Amino acid sequence: MLVHRWKKPLVLGDSRMRIVVGSPEEALTWLIHEPNQGTTKWQRAWTACVASIKGQVGAEDARTAVQLAAMH
Repeated sequence: MLVHRWKKPLVLGDSRMRIVVGSPEEALTWLIHEPNQGTTKWQRAWTACVASIKGQVGAEDARTAVQLAAMH
């Protein structure tokens, strides 16, 4: 059961694919499949999602980090 739902889900992707991410848990799954895992944006998003799941930061903070990581 997901307990860290975002107020507004993120819609990620391009003209070929659309991915809707609605929580830090779902974002971790998306981040695992991202090809640019060595970037600072990716690492910040991963850290923010893990911290949100652990209750160390708010879920909306993790959403912002994932949104920034999705911008290429």
